[in-house]
Amino acid sequence: MSGSHDFWNQHLRTRPTTQFSLNLPAMKLKSLLIAFAVIFWFMNTARAQTPVYFNIVSHNEITDSLQYKTNQFHYAYAKTKVKELCDSIISKQAKYNMQLDGNFIIGALNFDDAAISNDDLIEWAHNSPYIDVDGHNHFDASVNPYNYSDLAKLLDSCGVVMTRKVLGSNWGGAQQLWTQYQSPVPGFTFTDYLWQPEILWGMASPGHTDDLNVFGVWKPASPVSKLSFLQHNPNNHLTGIGGGCKDAISYTINPLTGHINLYTYEVIENIKEIADYIQTLPPGPNDFYTMNMLINFRDIPRVPNFADSISTIIEGIQDYVDEGKIVWATLAEKYDMWYAQHPNPNDFFNYSCDDIATETIEKTPVNTTLIYPNPSSGSFMIEFNGSIDCSINICNENGQVLFSKDVTDAKTLPINIDLPKGFYLIGITTNKGTHIHKLLIE
Repeated sequence: MSGSHDFWNQHLRTRPTTQFSLNLPAMKLKSLLIAFAVIFWFMNTARAQTPVYFNIVSHNEITDSLQYKTNQFHYAYAKTKVKELCDSIISKQAKYNMQLDGNFIIGALNFDDAAISNDDLIEWAHNSPYIDVDGHNHFDASVNPYNYSDLAKLLDSCGVVMTRKVLGSNWGGAQQLWTQYQSPVPGFTFTDYLWQPEILWGMASPGHTDDLNVFGVWKPASPVSKLSFLQHNPNNHLTGIGGGCKDAISYTINPLTGHINLYTYEVIENIKEIADYIQTLPPGPNDFYTMNMLINFRDIPRVPNFADSISTIIEGIQDYVDEGKIVWATLAEKYDMWYAQHPNPNDFFNYSCDDIATETIEKTPVNTTLIYPNPSSGSFMIEFNGSIDCSINICNENGQVLFSKDVTDAKTLPINIDLPKGFYLIGITTNKGTHIHKLLIE
């Protein structure tokens, strides 16, 4: 310490008197040295952090949004609630990817003058530096005759250009298999409109039965299996961006009340636990941890005080943002940051959430229930992780309970129910809380 003290004394004596006093009191010099030491420590600590690049993502399904393109009241109410959420995100400088399907976009064109106005919801949100508007699609020739190229065309009509945006991944299905977008693809409806994305996000397997929980950035090789999907092929065009341990930070909705269950603070704890765990991993040259919190677009107008709940989560992780453990970034910003750091096409990074086990994550009720087949014709099996006492509720998209059953000491529950085609929610309530599962009836 004395050597350092002598160095600074010598250094200060060589400076012109117009900049430094030649006779600094000892206490002032000590304070100066401490200040430099703190700055040096802070800079090195900040550099040592391995950040989690984090964002909020929402999307809506075709069955959620049919009413938006035909009912002005439903669109106007949804717009009000979505704007509340966006205002909260913008005020806290978080980052949000709002993914919309064709029916909602048409609602904006019909009821929000999106083709001619700069103040419609879609263009207003996209013009914010904190929000990107992307497409989300499930092709259906009767109610949603659009592929992702069609969505790009519709958003273009609203003043949002998706020239280098996001493709929600799907491992199969008409007009949806992501491999076709390695080259420009014409629209299904707007056949003269060509579009090609750069970012592949979502990693969704058919029926969501084989989805990925993985961090990172890579170019998936093929959709044949999880293994081939995680393999990096530098010659492919599309870049996959992992969603991280999104299952560990999912809120749940009570299907009877429609309210967010009291897991908000556990979501905050889990985000922090994941960020802390990543700090303990040996650093590597390609480390790039990407994660998102997925919210359901339908919940924004339906769930009371939804924007406040998301705001609470954003505020709850602000200290980790300040420390550099969490960095807010949209999917496009993650893409840009990765390639700015890794121009070599052979570079890639992915890290499975299966390798992360933290105390907080284990405290959160874990969704280990299997529902199969899904999609279903109405006959399906619910298989629990061991014997369980619970209540089962099946609701339609409006929250109406169509089926209810209490089970005791059950490992499996066969269900045969006659329902119209569409998406439904299965709520499974135990003494640890409620988990929501999607069911598609075909």
